[in-house]
Amino acid sequence: MPEPLIPPTADKKTWFSKHLALLLLCAVVPAAAPAYGETFSFAIIADPHIGGNPDNRAKFETAVDWIIANKGSKDIELTFVLGDIAWGGSRSNRNLGTAKKMLDRLSNNGITYIPLIGDNEIQAGCEKEFHEVFGPHFNTLSRILGNWRKAPAPVAGEYLQNFSFDYKGCHFVCPDFNSRKAGDEGGELHDFAGGSWSWFKNDIELCPKPKKENIVIMTHIGMFNTGFEFADRFVYSESGMDKIKGLLNDYRDNVDSNYAGHLHLNWYAPVWLELFVPIYHVRVTDETWFNKQWPEVEDPGLTVRWVQVDNSGTKISYFQNIENIGEGASIQK
Repeated sequence: MPEPLIPPTADKKTWFSKHLALLLLCAVVPAAAPAYGETFSFAIIADPHIGGNPDNRAKFETAVDWIIANKGSKDIELTFVLGDIAWGGSRSNRNLGTAKKMLDRLSNNGITYIPLIGDNEIQAGCEKEFHEVFGPHFNTLSRILGNWRKAPAPVAGEYLQNFSFDYKGCHFVCPDFNSRKAGDEGGELHDFAGGSWSWFKNDIELCPKPKKENIVIMTHIGMFNTGFEFADRFVYSESGMDKIKGLLNDYRDNVDSNYAGHLHLNWYAPVWLELFVPIYHVRVTDETWFNKQWPEVEDPGLTVRWVQVDNSGTKISYFQNIENIGEGASIQK
């Protein structure tokens, strides 16, 4: 749970999850796709919440251990940490620094990790700290990842974390659509000169598109909405989604999925301009600690998603795996 130094958010997110199934009547679980001869895998950790809770820290460390232990057998080469990583701490022992040291173990074991900022870092006043703590790591990523692009920050006083890169035929784009308004948990496009939207639009338009479905979008807040204003304050407004869909519909053959966290449950939602013709898929990953929320019937408390990528054909394929560590369960979607 978030630390007391920020406005409590768990109740609102729990409320949202309780209404999510009813509001997203269109949501379906996609059929499993064959793996074919996948060329690499990437892992996803969401919402570790290293904010002073020792159990959260222990489970995060276990998630890192699992990825390292399964690097070879599952071909894991990249790991994305999708926001709400850490915030707060004492002057001499900051939690963001602690989380970075834990993540650096991935680098030390040959796994490239990519950290995204979340709404909790921002609401806790750690936006600039995130920029400074992970700045050296982003410099390293710029040297080892192909076609690395990162927008300058700050812009208009905001430390927007927008970046993208290419990896084995895939283009990974990571826009910062977290609101900077006090107490706001929803998505915000930052549509101003030098902001996230103009950067994202330019990146999608100009990035390499050698094969179909080669663009993968990583965000903290999943890029979808329900059409209900009282619920969409936790995701995106109707006007925000109109812009996103208007842009990505022109690249529907190129964009596969948007991976996200924020909601503290595993969820899938198609985003379409026309009924039953999805533009892209939103795949939300559960938190690494225990936070049981309806429609979850159980929560083992430690979730890692890993995605097998096959780029051997004219279209890149992605095979989804959700690992509930400690329960011996692997759910394929």
